[in-house]
Amino acid sequence: MPLITLDKISLSFSDKPILNEVSSTILKGDKIALIGRNGEGKSTFMRILAGSIEPDDGKLKVKNGIKISYLEQMPPEDNDKTLFNIVSEGLGEIGNIIAQYQYFIHIGDLDKAGDFQQKIDQLDGWQYLHKIEAILNRFTLNPQASLATLSGGWRRRVMLARALIQEPDVLLLDEPTNHMDITAILDLERMLKEYHGTLVIISHDRSFIAGIVNKVFDLDRGRLSVFECGYKDYVKRKDEQLHAEEIANARFDKKLAQEEVWIRQGIKARRTRNEGRVRALESMRQSFTDRRAKKGNVKIHALEDENRASKLVFEVKKISYDIAGLQLVKDFSMLVLKGEKIGIIGGNGSGKSTFIKLLLDELQPTKGTIRRSKTIQLAYFDQMRDNLDPNMKAMDFVSGGRERIEVGGKSKHIIGYLRQFLFTGKQAMAPIRMFSGGEKNRLMLAKILSQPANLLVLDEPTNDLDVETLELLEEMLVEYNGTLILISHDRTFLNNVVGSTVVLDGDGVINQYAGGYDDYLIQKQDKITDEKPKSVKKSTNSAAPTSSAGQKKKLSYKQQQALKDLPGKIEKTEIEIGEIQLQLSDPEFFQTDESQDALIRLARLEADLERYFDQWAELE
Repeated sequence: MPLITLDKISLSFSDKPILNEVSSTILKGDKIALIGRNGEGKSTFMRILAGSIEPDDGKLKVKNGIKISYLEQMPPEDNDKTLFNIVSEGLGEIGNIIAQYQYFIHIGDLDKAGDFQQKIDQLDGWQYLHKIEAILNRFTLNPQASLATLSGGWRRRVMLARALIQEPDVLLLDEPTNHMDITAILDLERMLKEYHGTLVIISHDRSFIAGIVNKVFDLDRGRLSVFECGYKDYVKRKDEQLHAEEIANARFDKKLAQEEVWIRQGIKARRTRNEGRVRALESMRQSFTDRRAKKGNVKIHALEDENRASKLVFEVKKISYDIAGLQLVKDFSMLVLKGEKIGIIGGNGSGKSTFIKLLLDELQPTKGTIRRSKTIQLAYFDQMRDNLDPNMKAMDFVSGGRERIEVGGKSKHIIGYLRQFLFTGKQAMAPIRMFSGGEKNRLMLAKILSQPANLLVLDEPTNDLDVETLELLEEMLVEYNGTLILISHDRTFLNNVVGSTVVLDGDGVINQYAGGYDDYLIQKQDKITDEKPKSVKKSTNSAAPTSSAGQKKKLSYKQQQALKDLPGKIEKTEIEIGEIQLQLSDPEFFQTDESQDALIRLARLEADLERYFDQWAELE
């Protein structure tokens, strides 16, 4: 059933066509990834679907009664509204009435609360209060917390809760995973898989969209191509399409060159020219002029590796770090050698950025020591873009005001260098405030990659970047000879780049695993499996002295029932674990997206089994 129909939609900004007679249909049950490079107009396309902006030409037809919710790319600015109020606003008038009622209840003004209570009764609105409370619990949001106190990832959770509470028929999500930690992304991925409405997503997270979508809208040079397939098949088909386009353009250019030669030679044997052929040539010239060539790839070259760097970059010995009574690092040690590529993952607020500051001597550990190489030359990518002056010209930010810069031992003009990152000469001279989020990230990368460095620290570099730039950045980092420390929530990016992963598990606990994100999951599962017999044995032994000493107490009826039920729970859990382990033993299954969910499910079952054995030992 068609929900939204686009009929020859066109839109231009200044002289740049963003959408060129785009036509398509969004059907009920579609889960669509909107793919395209930074600056191609993906967010603009979303705003047209949401009704936020009008196209210059064409028609947008929305089925009567269809409800559309839109999560914008940028999180809301600081404000002092409570999360309860923000989420309730998604319900419109009844939501605002409920928010007022809750406010007066909270401050103890029962008379005014009673007035709003009557309004809620008249509108039969108590069901909506339960909906608000349920979705706040689902996203683990504190109703009385202020938005201004939250990080970017938590703000996106709030706005997603506000969008979902409307129970929309069509949900539009623009970069929903930005600033979210991996756990939150996995939760959102599972939620969207189960979502029964229609979905349109813009995301650079390849693992995320590959596990959700069944259709791809590809926006390229103002045109929209529809791929009736999942993301992985789309990648193959898109490559084939671009290859065919290159061949067709080469043939066209060759024909045009031949015709240009013909018209200049004239016709010796005839007094009149072939006017039809002349008209065809003029048409070909016009087609060549109108053809919007595909933008070139970002030319990212490897950073210079200063050979003066010593083999040991960091030696971390039993460090701890506390702040305001909160322990972020507890008794952690590791060696970082020259050329290592280390990924860092952990939940929002677990201390990833703090850990980086400890390594770079910006913070001092509460306990322990960190020895650093004296030859470190640092290039640092800051996820918050704190180094960006919005009024500075892009070229001045990268070059420090110079016309030419040294890159890879060669002198390059700054505008020519920025063209390698897809910035035009006009953009190079524009103030940074004019740039989109993805363009700002590309500009930061351009500055970092122009500097000689033997230590590269990237804090969430993938936010807002398009997939092609991501893949090129991956290639550069794989070839980079220096030391890399990478904070990222992008599972595919971590898998493709890093050689080991440092995981901040919370409460100051930090562990290091060989390999990328998928390797970490496997090793974590193995660790739980190895520790399980030790826990059982320990628990059993600890119960024995109690029994022999005559200190065993009589079990209550509830405890007796629990003891009676435990063998069945253990048997059921062991069967489920065996089934999942059998699935994971198949190499083909392990390559599928479902394998990650299976690994997470397995880890939970292992934890449950260990808990059942502990309970059994205690009750026995």
